[in-house]
Amino acid sequence: MTEPRSLRRDARDNAAKLHAAALDIFLAKGLDAPLNEIARAAGVTIGTLYHRYGSREGLIDAVIPDIVGSRLQVLAAAVMARDTPRRRLEAFVHGLIDLQCADPALNDAILGRYPGATALLGICERSTALGQTLVRDAHADGSLSSDFTEDDLFCLLWLSGIASRDRDAPEGWRRVIGHSLESAWTA
Repeated sequence: MTEPRSLRRDARDNAAKLHAAALDIFLAKGLDAPLNEIARAAGVTIGTLYHRYGSREGLIDAVIPDIVGSRLQVLAAAVMARDTPRRRLEAFVHGLIDLQCADPALNDAILGRYPGATALLGICERSTALGQTLVRDAHADGSLSSDFTEDDLFCLLWLSGIASRDRDAPEGWRRVIGHSLESAWTA
């Protein structure tokens, strides 16, 4: 985020410390990490955080979209490098599930947990559009059953996002999602 030159040096320093602390904590704990913890890690008051960013969504939009966007772009490039619609859709599903499991902030973004973070939602909408295209392409080449819809894809991804956040989720959730996708392919 570019800071206007009119900010005092201490205000610029506080903004930089808040940005760094928010990035570290959001990536480690997800987008619902306590804002008090972020302010404390930055060495500022919660009032300073709210004065600078206005809300949790303002802080999320200032910190997370570039990271999530770059990770989703890497996934998209890997997906599009596959040679068939089936392999592209499989790579998308498995790659996104891997990201959801490894990155709590990206998982929260994919789940749309903070709809007021509009910059982040815009990035996630591009991945949604890619998923829709992949389903349509696999339908068009006949490899994906017409019974499997774009909504089914996003249900699988939503289920994986919820399961990956829940420490008490049954261990076999990934296998069940894999079976669901596997059963959607035509012979």
